Amino acid sequence: MGNLYLPSRRFKDEALRSTSRVSVIASARHAAPLSQATLAAPFADLHVEELDTAARVPDAMLKDASLLIIEVDPENAASMQRLGDLRARHPDLALVAAIDGASVSLVRTLVRQGISDIVSLPFDLDEILQVSLDTAANRQSASNQAQRLAPLISVVRSIGGCGATTIATQLAAELAAHDPQGRGAIVADLDLQYGSVTDFLGVTPRGTLADLLRADDRLDGDLIRSVITQVDDGLAVLSAPEEIMPLESVDADQLLKTIQLLRQEFGHVVLDFPPDWTNWALSAALASDKIVLVVELSVASLRQARRRLDLFRSVGIDSRAIEIVINRVEKRLFKTIDLKDVSDTLNHEVLGSVALEAPLVSTAQNQGQLVSAVRGKSKFCEDVAEIATLLRADPVRVAGIARATRFLYEVDSPLYRGDVEDLRAELRRIRDLLAVEHASRPRSQRRSDGYALAGGSAAAGETPGGRGESAEDEQVDQKPGHHARQAVHRHAGEHR
Repeated sequence: MGNLYLPSRRFKDEALRSTSRVSVIASARHAAPLSQATLAAPFADLHVEELDTAARVPDAMLKDASLLIIEVDPENAASMQRLGDLRARHPDLALVAAIDGASVSLVRTLVRQGISDIVSLPFDLDEILQVSLDTAANRQSASNQAQRLAPLISVVRSIGGCGATTIATQLAAELAAHDPQGRGAIVADLDLQYGSVTDFLGVTPRGTLADLLRADDRLDGDLIRSVITQVDDGLAVLSAPEEIMPLESVDADQLLKTIQLLRQEFGHVVLDFPPDWTNWALSAALASDKIVLVVELSVASLRQARRRLDLFRSVGIDSRAIEIVINRVEKRLFKTIDLKDVSDTLNHEVLGSVALEAPLVSTAQNQGQLVSAVRGKSKFCEDVAEIATLLRADPVRVAGIARATRFLYEVDSPLYRGDVEDLRAELRRIRDLLAVEHASRPRSQRRSDGYALAGGSAAAGETPGGRGESAEDEQVDQKPGHHARQAVHRHAGEHR
């Protein structure tokens, strides 16, 4: 409603000339006196239209309008319903309700209908001027705020246990330590059922993601600040729920609003994704500036990475926003299997790799500390720092909250499709890649490691006996790690 301090009419008129037209739609009882008042004191770009309070507003009345002040009759259901109709037809139009007296419950109802402000009846020209200025200022502020949203980085896993949560927490810490604006970074644990970020960081959460998802209209910056937990050096964490939440219980709009508020509070936002892909998870991925897909040098990980890349492509995620990070790379592997080999296998460029330092990482996590806190100088920390630098240097804004609407998951997506021959060809291609590593090991270290190599042969489709693929299948099944191949064929058979 109008403020007590009202600037001069000349100041208001000049300010309003910088905005578009303001339309007022009201019944004849209130529209006629307002039209007369504007004749005595002209109001730049104010247009008054007469219309019954229950009548549908034609689009012709809204031409070029940036603000609509519309009379609302709370006792008339049709009058209230047309607000929803207006919001659906014109989502970007600022709406102000003109009512004769307003209770708290009515104001709440109007806000849910998309009303940004209220003016009283009968109309007061000064109040309309002030509300118009306030609305224009709020829209400009919201526009500036949207431009200052922090980069959103989503860390997703190819398979369970590939170290995605480790990468997410360490990456967030590195971004927080080098945020030029001093706003820090937050890692949000979206794994509703198995989240472990707070365990890795050794903190007790003040609140959890569930508190924000259930907040409804109470969700704002103050609630965000009361729920998040500070770690150190500018790093904060939004914990996963303490209780196991059903995946389908998440409202995508509420989650996206939470993410937007986090982006307003921090310099960087890192999301640790759950292993399962749902509508809301895809919506969050679409909102991301970067998606870091963590893979390992194994048949299962690389095959699942291919499937996730196909899924991202099917929902319209720009491939430039996807970055591949290879985790747990051993020095001797790196000499024989380079990043280009993995890039060729996945048909996607690799951003970088992270060295395998299992004892160091395990010790840090068991102590609830960052790896850098246990040993500041390590190959692991150097690799994570390099990845953070590359991500900061190339923030691709291909999505954003505005286009990340609720995603309709289709059964015909690549996640559900499977072709036996394609899977076999893919498995042979990955096996060829990993056979190089297997052959390079000392004979004493050569053992079945789940790669399901056909007697160490890198030749696709043939074996030393020359019997073709059927013989290869027979030899692979005799290996202790043959269950990996069986699982691939079983999965494909189920979806033929």
